[in-house]
Amino acid sequence: MMKAMAHPRRFLNDLLDRIFALVGAVLLAQFPQYFGQYLQRLGGHLEELRLQVAEYEKAAAALGLSLTAYIEEHLQARSEVFLSTGQVIVKLIDRLERMEAAFAALRDASLFNRWWVFTAQADWTIAKQTWNDFTAGVPTTGEGLLYAGAGLLLGWGLFLLLKSLTAVLFQRLFRLRRAGQPAQ
Repeated sequence: MMKAMAHPRRFLNDLLDRIFALVGAVLLAQFPQYFGQYLQRLGGHLEELRLQVAEYEKAAAALGLSLTAYIEEHLQARSEVFLSTGQVIVKLIDRLERMEAAFAALRDASLFNRWWVFTAQADWTIAKQTWNDFTAGVPTTGEGLLYAGAGLLLGWGLFLLLKSLTAVLFQRLFRLRRAGQPAQ
């Protein structure tokens, strides 16, 4: 400990270096956990949409119509009530198709492009809800360890970048200060 205190600048540098690396590792290691929770929530939304559309399909079948014909009847009705119902059904089907495509893309994403596919396919309302209920976990899978390693490198790299920027800033301030002093 005395040796560390003999060089406080180096001690602080080493301490901050490790803190940034550890925080980066812990934070990025949470992505697989968050991704799994998001996928479960998305699946729940998807299943509920399927149930709603199935109810409309049953109503259409009871009248001897296909779902498309049922929707057209609603959209061509002179009643605003039926027209609005037709519009709601169209929006439900569009959302169902988008969510099914997103769910399939996320489920089938490889380990290395999963974060990218998530960024491109995420429903940000569901992502926010997932974040609000997110439960952190300890990564025990290969994927979790891979993300932890990437987070460690990113955290360490961020520290080195901040350290370099701070050094440049202080060097410039020191030069400006020296330039402003009269020569002796």
